[in-house]
Amino acid sequence: MGVDFSMKGHVAKVGLNIGETKNALGPDVLFDLNRIWERCGRDGNVRAVVLYSGLPDMFCSGMDLRTAIPVLTKAREPETEAERWLLSSGEAVGKAMLKYRDLDRPVIAAIHGFCLTGGFEMAMGCELRVASEDAVFQMRETTLGIMPVSGANVFLPMEVGKARAMEILLTGNHFSAATLLEWGFLNRVVPREKLMDEAMALAERIASNGPMSVRAMVRLSREIRGLSLEEALRREAEVGMPVFASEEAREGVRAQREKRKPRF
Repeated sequence: MGVDFSMKGHVAKVGLNIGETKNALGPDVLFDLNRIWERCGRDGNVRAVVLYSGLPDMFCSGMDLRTAIPVLTKAREPETEAERWLLSSGEAVGKAMLKYRDLDRPVIAAIHGFCLTGGFEMAMGCELRVASEDAVFQMRETTLGIMPVSGANVFLPMEVGKARAMEILLTGNHFSAATLLEWGFLNRVVPREKLMDEAMALAERIASNGPMSVRAMVRLSREIRGLSLEEALRREAEVGMPVFASEEAREGVRAQREKRKPRF
């Protein structure tokens, strides 16, 4: 029980499976996630990632208040390797939760059940999101008298607009998958029994495309946020032109001309 990792073709499957804490993000879980993202970034065989939960009614219950929070707030000294890593830099937690989006492979969140606080924020760090009809989302920090500090204040307004983001953040209410699909946070909502099939089909479709072009577009989507129009277009050309000049691009054109699937 912990963070599961497996491969299906070019798709990495990363599963949260910690029943005793309802997939809370404790030091060990965050440490494992960080190592998995680094592994995916080094492995040329990985072209897309699906993040899912192995529990029946919970995607992620958020940051572990009993283990991670006391270490992060320095209520006690770190005792394990994972706890020491947690304090090793100000970016450790953010990297584990995809806050900085260092991984240049698209991550697809397959969300069912409750997706709460830190779990919701980790879903914000994914490129694509598929949810089951029973999925429920909540940023409950204001109900506890605290505030989110793992990206929600930054990413959520970009993804659903300022007014809707502020409603989610300030009320602490539950929001349905149907609502977040309408608001543009989710790509698709499907029956529960079809969730993993839908997420895997999306990942496999992406993984069948040119890996260099996919990785470049994932990287670019992060880098151009906040840039002026001129700067963004300049960066697009800088990232994109090497893709056009690659053997991968030449193979794609050959395959189109020869009416066959490209061999990427």
